Amino acid sequence: MSDAAAWCLAALTCLATVGVAAPPLSGQQLNGRWQLIRPATVSVVGRMAEKRLAEASGAAASLANPGLFWTIGDSGNPPELLAVDTTGALRAVIPIERVANVDWEAVSVGPCGQATCVYIGDLGDNSERRGGVMIHRFGEPTLPVGERVAVLPPIRATTLRVSYPDRPHDVEAMGVAPDGGLLLVTKGRRDGIMVFQIPATAWEGANPSTVATFSGRLPIEANLGRGTVVTDLAIDREGARVAVKTYRTIYLFARKSDGSLSPDHWTACNVLGTEPQGEGITWLDGWRLLLLSERGMFPAGTVTIAECRPALTE
Repeated sequence: MSDAAAWCLAALTCLATVGVAAPPLSGQQLNGRWQLIRPATVSVVGRMAEKRLAEASGAAASLANPGLFWTIGDSGNPPELLAVDTTGALRAVIPIERVANVDWEAVSVGPCGQATCVYIGDLGDNSERRGGVMIHRFGEPTLPVGERVAVLPPIRATTLRVSYPDRPHDVEAMGVAPDGGLLLVTKGRRDGIMVFQIPATAWEGANPSTVATFSGRLPIEANLGRGTVVTDLAIDREGARVAVKTYRTIYLFARKSDGSLSPDHWTACNVLGTEPQGEGITWLDGWRLLLLSERGMFPAGTVTIAECRPALTE
C-alpha cells in the first residue's frame, strides 16, 4: 500500500533485507513497559518473485496441505486465493467466484462447524469510510500433489457482512479461534489499536451479517511514521497465544477465556530490517512464526521464519 511504501522509504528498513542477520536491538524498553528483544532465531528462507505475489497480504498455514501457506493480493488484485511454499514459490491459484477484491487484507484458516475453512478478510479501509466490510469463507481446498503450479476451478464462498458499533475502521489483522470465532485488530490510524470479536454464530442464516463487538484496546503505540501500525495477527492452534505484527515488531499476547488479550510478559520481538514490507504472519509450532512480506521497492517479497519467545520476567 502507498502509506506502507512511504514508511519503508522514510525508515530505510528495506536496505537490510539482503543477507539478513538477527536485528540488533535487544533488552530495551519499548513504550514504557514492553521488553524489545531479538527473536531467538530469524532467517529469510524464501523469496516471492512471482508477479501474483508482489502484494502478498496476510498469511495462513494450510491444514489440508502441510508445508504450504495461503496468501492473497490486496486491493486491485484479482479475487484469488494463492498458495506458496517456504521457498516463496507459487504453488496454487484458486479464483473465488462472485466476489470483488475491494481491499483484501487478511487470510486465516480455522474451523467452520465440523469442517475447516479458509477465511478472507475484505477489511481494509484506508480512509475509514466503508459503511460495511466483508469476510468470505469456504472449505479449505486440498491441492493436487506434484504439480508445480496448480490452477484450480473457481470456488464459491459464503460472505459475512460486518459493521462496527461506532464507526468504520481500517483492519488488516484477522484470526480464527478454535471455536470458530473471529478476532479483528485495527491498524491504528486513530483512537489507538482496537480489538473486535465476532462469534461463530454470526454465520448463521441465508445472508449473514453482524456488528462486531468491541473488546478493548491494545497497549501498542500506533504510529505510521515509525512503522508501528498493525499489519496482521496469528492465533496459535490452541487459541491461547496471539502474535500481533507491525512493520517492525511482533507483540506477544495471551488470549483469555473471554477472547480478550493481555501482554505475554510484555514481550515484543524486533524484526526491523528482516523484510521489505511485512504484511503477513502465521503460527508454525512452539514459538516459531512464519512472516510473508510484499516486495515493496524490491524485486521480490520474502518468506521469513522467526522464533519469538516471551521474556522470562515482566
